[in-house]
Amino acid sequence: ACPVCDGLGTKQAIDPDLVVPDATVPMQSGAIAPWAKSTSPYYLQTLEGLARHFRFKLSQSWDALPERARQAILYGTGEEKVAFVYDDGLRSYETSKVFEGVIPNLERRWKETDSQWVREEIGRFFSGVPCEACHGARLKPEALAVKIAGLHIAEAAEKSIRAAGDWFAALPSQLTKR
Repeated sequence: ACPVCDGLGTKQAIDPDLVVPDATVPMQSGAIAPWAKSTSPYYLQTLEGLARHFRFKLSQSWDALPERARQAILYGTGEEKVAFVYDDGLRSYETSKVFEGVIPNLERRWKETDSQWVREEIGRFFSGVPCEACHGARLKPEALAVKIAGLHIAEAAEKSIRAAGDWFAALPSQLTKR
């Protein structure tokens, strides 16, 4: 079995298409699904800081944002600091910091929480993605390195019955002594 995915062929990961399910929704109207239903001003104020920094308007839809802004919102700003202004009604403060990104934030909160409710809420944004090591084949790289007529076992197993019959029928002419 593939050691990276334990032979499952997939792993659970935050799906950007679930984080931004409708790219035509304006940013201020809930384009970022994990933040859309929050009553906290924090998320909107975070988006305002990102909008100032990356020069977009909150009235713009996700698909109208510059690619650099979309990548920063989803995956963070790396070492690049962004100025944010937060006001919770009791106090107001300004800060300049790197932005973690929605996806790394969800992943971190998923790992750190003890709350089943939080896990269920964040779990809505996960989906199965092919394993980066075996690409869904479920086997170790060593097993996938063995090929017959140019195919490894998982590729041969994916064939339909008709295609597999044709492949096996033509196989003797493609074999070498090696």
